[in-house]
Amino acid sequence: MNINYDIKELSIKELLSLYRYEIPLYQRNYDWGDREAIQLVEDIAEYAKHRPQQNYYIGSVVVFPRVNSGGGSYYEVIDGQQRLTTLTILATLIRKRGLADWFATPNISYSHRADADEAISKMNDEKFEPKPAGASIRAVYKILDKTLNDVDIDCFAQYLFEKVRIIHIPVPHDTELNHYFEIMNSRGEQLEKHEVLKATLMEPLSKEEHMLFNEIWEACSDMNSYVQMNFAPSVREMLFGNSWSKVPQEDFDIYCKQRNLNRQSAVETDDAPLSLQELYEDAKTNKSYALPMEDNLEHSERFGSVINFQNFLLHALKIMFHHETNYSKDLDSKLSLDDKHLLSLFDSVLAHNKDDKAGFIRRFIMSLLRLRMNFDMFIIKREYLDNAERWSIKKIKKTPGQNKAYYVATFSKNNAVGVEEDDNDNGRDIKMLESMFHVSAPTQIYKHWLNACLFYLYDKSELNPSDFRSALYRLACTYMLDRYLCNKKVEFENIIYQTNGTFDAENSIDDINWENIDNGCGVQNFIFNFYDYVQWRTDQNKYPKFEFSYRSSVEHFYPRVAMEGYKNLDKNVIDKFGNLCLISRSMNSKFSNNMPIAKYANFGQTQEVRDGLSIKLLEMMDVIKEYKNWDENSIYEFEEKAKEIIKNAIIAGAKNLYFRILPLGGRRLLIGTEEKG
Repeated sequence: MNINYDIKELSIKELLSLYRYEIPLYQRNYDWGDREAIQLVEDIAEYAKHRPQQNYYIGSVVVFPRVNSGGGSYYEVIDGQQRLTTLTILATLIRKRGLADWFATPNISYSHRADADEAISKMNDEKFEPKPAGASIRAVYKILDKTLNDVDIDCFAQYLFEKVRIIHIPVPHDTELNHYFEIMNSRGEQLEKHEVLKATLMEPLSKEEHMLFNEIWEACSDMNSYVQMNFAPSVREMLFGNSWSKVPQEDFDIYCKQRNLNRQSAVETDDAPLSLQELYEDAKTNKSYALPMEDNLEHSERFGSVINFQNFLLHALKIMFHHETNYSKDLDSKLSLDDKHLLSLFDSVLAHNKDDKAGFIRRFIMSLLRLRMNFDMFIIKREYLDNAERWSIKKIKKTPGQNKAYYVATFSKNNAVGVEEDDNDNGRDIKMLESMFHVSAPTQIYKHWLNACLFYLYDKSELNPSDFRSALYRLACTYMLDRYLCNKKVEFENIIYQTNGTFDAENSIDDINWENIDNGCGVQNFIFNFYDYVQWRTDQNKYPKFEFSYRSSVEHFYPRVAMEGYKNLDKNVIDKFGNLCLISRSMNSKFSNNMPIAKYANFGQTQEVRDGLSIKLLEMMDVIKEYKNWDENSIYEFEEKAKEIIKNAIIAGAKNLYFRILPLGGRRLLIGTEEKG
């Protein structure tokens, strides 16, 4: 290989075939997870489908030329290891599908990391060893293998290798690497897209409108705290009333006039802001000031949002535009939830509203604020409290007579200070359903379930918790039919918008192809999580500590290759849903290729460990506990029961029915009933 010092724009095929690369010891281990890997595939697939002639730029790889002891040349990777490794995994998986014959072997290696090197070199035959350094490579390989099942692989592969581009940057041979790293690590941060967008949206507004627009925008941008707490006290009461819970209904210009009047009044009183000269004069006379009332609840670190602000802006745009009087179906179809296109998507809508840009912007900022209130009150957050974390859905309440606030469970009947837990089925169910959707779609973009929720909530003056719970469950059943079980796939956007929030399925029970759940590691996570929700809802007392978490690795309970002394089962049996389980990445390396009896011994007997497992895996381990065996008959029996459970659960959802538990053949199944409660 001849070393070339020119900065080049390479296709991915060129990147993975022209040169050799080595990951040096000073680089951290490969640490991309499910979110980064899935989002990369989804982004490329979106371009391949909708912009096939347009190049997709994936960043850069910075390299340093080296010569090995045998006189051969290679590039040492300074920056870009994560992308390069992930692209190598993708190329391996595409070759496995009968494409990319040119990609014979990976062209990267890890310096002095035998485990990682082994994981890369053995991807072709899928012989992964449970070693720590290769754990992330193995996990991403498996999640991408499953993710590629959902794309048009021919179209995806052609676009990936020809249209996806990366900038190849060799640094000069005399570069001092320590100094180079120092420069890279001290680079200033660029303006984020939402900051650029704010300036764009404020431009058509008058100067008198800028202050309130900016206050609302900045308050909404902090996704990890409740929006009311991000306003100054006077603005908070103007927008949300004395209780801080009124949903703002006035037009932007009305609030803007009131804001300016309040500001003028403040100038004429002691509440006016002071100049440095005035503060200096007051200090000379020892003038004292009244202390402000306590105005802060808690640090925003208590709550973690399921989405960032840039993505939330696109949810707001999509939903708000759908309710505009000059709504355009053609434009709406182009409004994605991908924040890479944040600026261009807003530009398109502003161009559509060229005769009333300022009016559209005023309507948007108020829609954004109302949606943030809905998001805060009705959408799950990750809550960190008392050295523990959990899912929560809470609303903020003002302490009577004080400038303080407290939290209560949104759907609880008890709103007293200190009572924060759900005390009814609606609250627990809604929290479970939302967390089920969320952990099944870990990437920031493509959170269609969240878009569906916010669209459902948008024009509700009052929310009936029971109706909201039913809508979420119906959405889950529609996901099962229209996305995962039936061969006719329906676009997520059609599920949400063409049904106008009723979430009716196009497919039916009769359209189910059960082969879709007998696909080994390719079975979608949502199917496992849906099954767990149904079983939890059928008998909550049996699983009091169960919650949905990021279990993203599909594993075989009876291993594909049995240990010595055990029988190897047929692949068609091994890959059945009855033999599959969903586990976390941290558990993945420990689960390894042990036989079911050993897995039960390691994970199925300690309550603390059991509390972190999926319900389906617990049920499989309970079979081991009772019968001391897990074989082909066990797999078939579990499979048939699981199908019956899933089918009856979907029937109940399709008929918009609630739950009732009845014994059936010695087991408990979920069935539809018109009885509520």
